[in-house]
Amino acid sequence: MLLKIPVKPLSINKAWRGRRFKTPEYKQFEIDCSWWIKGKMIKGEIDITYRFYLKNYARTDLDNLIKNLQDIIVKCGMIEDDRKIKRLVAEKFKSDEDRIEVDIKKYS
Repeated sequence: MLLKIPVKPLSINKAWRGRRFKTPEYKQFEIDCSWWIKGKMIKGEIDITYRFYLKNYARTDLDNLIKNLQDIIVKCGMIEDDRKIKRLVAEKFKSDEDRIEVDIKKYS
């Protein structure tokens, strides 16, 4: 299932204050992404590919973009748990427009 999310990716560095408190940026990111993350839950082991299209390409660490989005995908009910992810691929691309694509498949 391919999800197209026309939202600017949020780095883990901007998501949390201390260890326990979500920032306002994270809360808004969660709301924005939730509008686009819909579909039937894919159960069992998962193969997932993240594609981040970024205006600020050179200043962004790819791995910092994954965890927030992954937690929201679980919360929206697309996958059972992020512990079920068997294979993960992540890519970033320079773009004139910030957006995210997520391809979720049952692991085979």
